[in-house]
Amino acid sequence: MKCAILVPSQTRARVFDDTTLAELAGKTEVVIRPVEKITPENAAEIIAGAGAAITSWGSVRLEKPILDAAPDLKIVAHAAGSVKGIVSDEFVRRGIRITSAAAALGVGVAEYTLGAMLMLGKRFKEQMRSVESGGWGSPAAARMLEMFRAKVGIVGAGFVGRNLIRLLKNFELESISVYDPYLAPDKAAELGVRKASLEDLFAGSDYICICAPSTAETRGMISRKLIASIRDDAVFVNAARGAIVDEAALADELKTGRFLALIDVTEPEPPRPDHPLRNLPNVIMTPHMAGAVTRNVKRNGLFAVREIISFVDGKPLNFPVDLSSLDKIA
Repeated sequence: MKCAILVPSQTRARVFDDTTLAELAGKTEVVIRPVEKITPENAAEIIAGAGAAITSWGSVRLEKPILDAAPDLKIVAHAAGSVKGIVSDEFVRRGIRITSAAAALGVGVAEYTLGAMLMLGKRFKEQMRSVESGGWGSPAAARMLEMFRAKVGIVGAGFVGRNLIRLLKNFELESISVYDPYLAPDKAAELGVRKASLEDLFAGSDYICICAPSTAETRGMISRKLIASIRDDAVFVNAARGAIVDEAALADELKTGRFLALIDVTEPEPPRPDHPLRNLPNVIMTPHMAGAVTRNVKRNGLFAVREIISFVDGKPLNFPVDLSSLDKIA
């Protein structure tokens, strides 16, 4: 089977290493073209006659003219997160399966979120500035928050949320509450978490982590009322998407200094230079770096390659995307 890699050269170098490509070459005839940009025209040339394809950042939507060049195409493995920029209506009509490396990205974002929780709880920014200015800790140390017997609230039980739950099992927490309307009660029990309403989660958690996808349903979901209910000295982390949160309300509440926040995402990005969250003493802002940046990026390529190999070997796919539920995922 031919496997076409529809990824620009620069991105391909970031996402795939030689070991991963050799693994793919052991199972398929790999088709690669050294192109700086993927266009509908060169995509049709690269994919011609292929039964499988790999896409990633910089790929194009696979519309009918491209897919016509590969009438036997059966599977596309997306070595990135959302497949919304790749799939077209033709996928369903032709029965083309698609998988995503969102699970790979979820590992890195969960690790980052946990790190943010630990740092913010220790009031890292304030303590660091105290030392840099010649001091040795600030009075804010008395307000530090630690994980022992803490109540953690997680909004969203997708790949990020579930990886975070896995990492949190290393701590002696009082509880992990999850808001996710699509999380079945039996699955919540299996994960060792309790389902909660957004209202209960925000008012009752020491740590609040936004791990939900950005969809029409979640846009603006974290409202001014919810933000106002956050406990004093709590920790709020958003490494999901800025559009999920009422940013103006969040800024207003953080200006009071009541609680701490790490914000990795905004709407839009980048935020304007005078964005109110940029310089608050109780806020750490980072430039959308929670997911795959350097070494973690290659996990995406490995996930995609192994999905193609599973398909070639007649094994079940690990991370198939249900196109009928596309509006509910990132």
